[in-house]
Amino acid sequence: DQFLSVATINQDRLFSESQFGKSFNQKFQNDATLLTEENRRIENELAIEEADLTQKRKELQNIEFRKLAEVFNNKVEIIRRDQSQKLNDLNASRIQAQRAFFAQAKPIIIDMMQELGIQFILNDQAIFMSGNSGDITDEAIQRIDKVLGAGVPLDQQ
Repeated sequence: DQFLSVATINQDRLFSESQFGKSFNQKFQNDATLLTEENRRIENELAIEEADLTQKRKELQNIEFRKLAEVFNNKVEIIRRDQSQKLNDLNASRIQAQRAFFAQAKPIIIDMMQELGIQFILNDQAIFMSGNSGDITDEAIQRIDKVLGAGVPLDQQ
């Protein structure tokens, strides 16, 4: 083994190419797809309801129609807020998963640092130029996968 005093690591790859990251990203994509499908279904239902309301406008007194329109508008606002919150929660789950991953990966990387005589690890995006010999991302992914595997889903922690 060669000894490096400084090494680089690609944090994005470390997460996304690890078994843990791949497992999380698959679940994230599935959840995002379900949310998109739910949004489309709701949009279609609201479009039908809006068309029905437009038809009723011809049949109802102004005051009655305004009441129905207000109820519909309130319903739309609540749905938009709820769906927006679901998207925010989904995005927050990614941040939470990355934090959990890096917390669990830290001792593994510290062991690598001690083994290889590394004093500093820099994020590769902060480096203007370097030889690839200082990049320990691939080895770190292999070691993390051995210890963490696919990880524990966040909803089971």
